Formats: sequence, structure tokens, C-alpha cells
Amino acid sequence: MVVFDDIQWGEETFLDLIEHVALLSTGASILLLCMARPEMSERRSTWPVTLRLEPLIDEDVDELLPERIGGTLRERIAQAAGGNPLFIEEMLAMAGEADGEVVVPPTLHALLAARLDQLETAERSVLERGSIEGEVFHRGAVQALAPEEIHVTPRLAALVRKELIRPETPMLAGEDGFRFRHLLIRDAAYESLPKATRAGLHERFASWLQTRGIELVEEDEVVGYHLEQACRYRDELGAPDDGTLAGAARRRLVAGCRRAFLRQDYVAAASLLERAAAIVPFAELGIALEADLGEALIWMGRGADALQRADAFAERAAAVGDRIGELCGRLQAGVVRLYAGTEGASEALRELVGQALPVFEAADDDVALYIADVAIYEVESVRGRMDAALEAMDRSTAHAQKAGLPSAENLGALAAMRFAGSTPVSELLEWLDEVEPRQGRDQFLRAYRAGALAMLGRFDEAREIHAASRSEASERGGGVLLANLTAFESVDLELWAGDPVAAAAFAEEGFRLHEQLGDQMFLAEAAASQARALYALDRFDEADAWAGRAAELGASDQATKEMIWRRVRAKVLAHRREQDEAERLIREAIAICDRTEMLDAQGDTYADLGEVLLLAGRVEEASAALEQALARYERKGNLVMAARTRDRLEMLREAAL
Repeated sequence: MVVFDDIQWGEETFLDLIEHVALLSTGASILLLCMARPEMSERRSTWPVTLRLEPLIDEDVDELLPERIGGTLRERIAQAAGGNPLFIEEMLAMAGEADGEVVVPPTLHALLAARLDQLETAERSVLERGSIEGEVFHRGAVQALAPEEIHVTPRLAALVRKELIRPETPMLAGEDGFRFRHLLIRDAAYESLPKATRAGLHERFASWLQTRGIELVEEDEVVGYHLEQACRYRDELGAPDDGTLAGAARRRLVAGCRRAFLRQDYVAAASLLERAAAIVPFAELGIALEADLGEALIWMGRGADALQRADAFAERAAAVGDRIGELCGRLQAGVVRLYAGTEGASEALRELVGQALPVFEAADDDVALYIADVAIYEVESVRGRMDAALEAMDRSTAHAQKAGLPSAENLGALAAMRFAGSTPVSELLEWLDEVEPRQGRDQFLRAYRAGALAMLGRFDEAREIHAASRSEASERGGGVLLANLTAFESVDLELWAGDPVAAAAFAEEGFRLHEQLGDQMFLAEAAASQARALYALDRFDEADAWAGRAAELGASDQATKEMIWRRVRAKVLAHRREQDEAERLIREAIAICDRTEMLDAQGDTYADLGEVLLLAGRVEEASAALEQALARYERKGNLVMAARTRDRLEMLREAAL
């Protein structure tokens, strides 16, 4: 029995694992148990699973063998198969093609090799060349890889008759498509090729695809993969490369990475960049791509890997006297430590930026200045200075454009700062209307559009956007993006909509997702989010416990979580009639919020001050605090909270009469 529990893999990788383990093991029946969570899509990419492999029983094996196979041959096949249906199917096919006595190979691998050995030389060559493209391949590719073979179509027809391949819908217009009857048959054909032959065929296939693959959305990824394989096999064989092949592979993989970034598919982006980094020298990957890789790893929840790469990059740059590269690597490492919730990380990063900027400016290096301004953005956003962060990201985008770097990835940050800062909701929506049509389906832009709509009371529209975004993020590997959408944006929406039960459910799931990822900064804010939702349900003791947990997690300069845990605990203490401590905490929260540029969060903090004062019977002071909250909600354009605050003020006025 083989058991895997609580595995975090992409769905395609996981299904490949199931298929390979099932067919290479002695077992053939698979029981797959997925712990269902109703709030997640049916196609999960974070799968708590139990995979159990058990052999087919003798009665099942006997049913797979036809009556014409009898005697000792039947016994030998059943014994060697070990319950594996593919073994039985291939053994029956080989027995049907054999002229004399049938030899039963001891393993599935040996059986597939023996099956291929029975093919005519030309048929085998065609099958092997098809294996270069993959499980699904095209007649034109085979012809391009076997130009000396003038009878490709008849050979393919023969292989279909022998049930090694099957016709398949082609992915390229004007082509005939085929699929190996089983992936392991493809693997056997591929592995029979010498490495030198594989290298040459991969390179030739990439050249052919570049002339035919313009209709493939993933052309860069596919071409890059085959060039990468050619590089890898040449390297294993010690064959010299002048860098042309590796450079071409790198360009294709990086182009595919850029598209993955634009659709927030950080799993794909990181994979493509890591593979590009593995086939080119250190200096050729470049500072900007190292920064991109670090960002992708952070969003995947692989902060430790991101930190290791950033530190290694800085060390390598220092070793060759590259001061700019060293500082860029240290800045990237500082950003990672910020996300890790390291105490003092924001101050250390701010000081490092101060050291780096004069060096970058003297060199007039736009790539380095781009990275420095991203670091400034991170520091300012953690401290709640969203307008300053927005200015830093605008500068970063300008430097990226001057350096010829794609800057579209920054749109998410630009949207986030507009949403959380002082930009009115109406201006945010106008900006989104301008940038979204040319950007396409961007998860960040959609998330903040949903948040803006929720502030206007358009809850159904906002819920629909968030549900679709969570589903897409889940299918792409989850990571920090899914955890944030669940723990923050979805919770805010439901609290504005007046559904604290839904808010608490999202908060609980969001914290769980962040806990799995292990990123302390977001984990602290997720704990604070849970405290808010539980307080809204009047579950005061639990809310206080989560506020305490938020206080302990992360760093003390994280403005958002430092405000929220104090606000929640202050209100709980006010309900317990511990007024002095309650007022101390809420006044601390006010001091923090007044240093930020987060209008809506300021409104929430002043509203909570009003609640604390009201619970103490200080109605006039509570009204003044609510007036402060209302002014901020109105400036932001949060119609929902403005209306709610006006209602509370009106109730206080009526009670005073």
C-alpha cells in the first residue's frame, strides 16, 4: 500500500503521478480519496489525498485473459502481470503477433521493450520520432524528423492496427494527429533512443514547430522545452555548445514566463524561469529575471527558496565585483524577509535602499532603479503608506519601460495601492476601466474591482468576481494569491454585505491556506482578519484569542495587523467593562492609523473608537469619533460604511433627545 497525505501539487502533476505509480507498481486498482471542501472548486490544485494501490485479485486477472489463452502460458502471464492490466494487454498483443513460442518478460518495462523489438525497423523509427513530440504527436513532425522515410503514413497506419497508437484530434491545422495508446508505451519508445539522437531530434522538432506552431498559444513554452532538452542531453554527453542553443531556449522559456506572470500563474512562471536559469550562465539570466523569479516563488509560498536564490545571487555578484548586482540581490533578499514577517525587516530594507540608490543613480541603471523602487513600494505598503507606495511603483514602472522590461505585472500593485490608499472608489473604477481592456484577465485588477463594487453595495457582482477568481487561482496552484483572496478580499466583502457567518468561514479557510504556506506576514494579517469576523459574530472570547495570535505573529511594523488586533481586543475589553485598557489599545490603533494613508482602514478604526466610547457611556465623544469615521468613508467613497455610520449617528442623536 502507498499513502500520500496533504500533498500540495498542481493537478496535472498529481494525475501524472497517479498514472505512473499505478502502472509501475504491482497494483492496478486505484482508490483515490479527496477530502472535499465545498467552498473550493471541484478541480483542486491543493489536494489533501490518500492514494491506495492494491493488486487486482486473481479473479480479476482471469477475467482479463481470454479463453483462447490457456495452460502454462496463462499461468505465466498472470504471474508476471502481478495484476497490472497494461501488462496483460501488451502481452496479449505480443502473443497475437508471435509466430512461435511466446516468451513472457518478467517486468512491464521488459515487455514493452520486447514489443517494440518485434516491430519492423521503419515502423519502430516512426514510433520513436513520434515519441519526441510527446504522448500526442503529428504526422508532419514525424516526417520532419525522419526525412528519409517516404512511407510515413502507411507506417503510422500499421502502428494503429497494432494498437500502439491511436488517431487523435490534431492540435495543428492541416495535420493528422496521433496518440500513444499509453504514456508508458511512448516512454519506452523514447528511452530506446540514444541521448545524442534525442538531442538532435529535439532541436529539429523545435525548428519544425517554429514553422508550424504559430497557432499554438503555448508555442514559446513547447519550443523552449524541446530546445532545453537538446541542451540538457548535450551537456550530459559533454558536447560543446557556443551558447546559441541555450540562448534560444532561454528566450523561449522567458517569453513563456512573461505570459504566465500576466495571468498570475506563478507555478508556471517559476518553473519556466528556474529551467531557464539552469541552462545559462549566471550572468546571462540577468538581475530583472532573478527578481521576477523571486517574486514568483514568494507568490507560490516558497519564500525560503526565494531567499536562498537572492542571497546566492548577491554572493555571486560580489565575488565577481558586480556591486550593482550584489545590491540588487540584497534588496531582493530584504523583500523576502519582509514577507517572512522578520522583525525589523522593513527598517533594514529602507536603510539598504538608501545605500543602493546613489550607486544605481550614478550608474543610470534603470533595471537596478526599477528593483530599488519595488523595494521602496514594499516598505511603504507594509507601513500603510499606500500613496507613497503608489508613487514608488509608478517610478518603478517608468524605469522598467525605459529598460525595455515588461511592466504589466506592476498593475496589480498599482491597483492594490489605489484600493487601500486615499484614491476614491470612483477614480479607482475609472482607472480600472482604462487599463483592464488592454491588460486582459488580470486577477488583481478583478479583485480590486470587486472590492470597489462591494463598497458601492453591489455585492452580487463582487461575489461573482471573487468566486471566479478563487476558482482560477485554485486551478493554477493556489499559493498566496488564493490565500489572500480568501482571507482578505472575500472577508471584507462579506462584512460589508452584513454576512459575518460567511466572513468567518472565509477567514478560517484563508488562515488555513496561509498556515500551509508558512508566510508570516500574511499569516499575521489572516489571524487579524479572523479576529474581525469572529467579533462580528459576537464570539468575543474567540475573537480576543485570534487578536492575541495576530499580535504575536509577523512584525510589529505591519500597520494593518497592528491596527486590527488592537481594535478587536479593545472592543472585547470594552464589553468586559475593562475600559481603561480598552481605551489605551484603541488610542494606540488610532495613532497607527493616523500615520497611514489608508482611508477606509482609518474609517474603521475611528468607528471602533466610537464603539469603545459608546460602551463606556460616553455618547458625545463616541459621536465625534463616528463623525471622523464618516468623513473618511465619504472621502474614500465607501457608500456602504458611510450609510451604516450615518445610521449609527442618527440613532445616537435620537437617543439623546
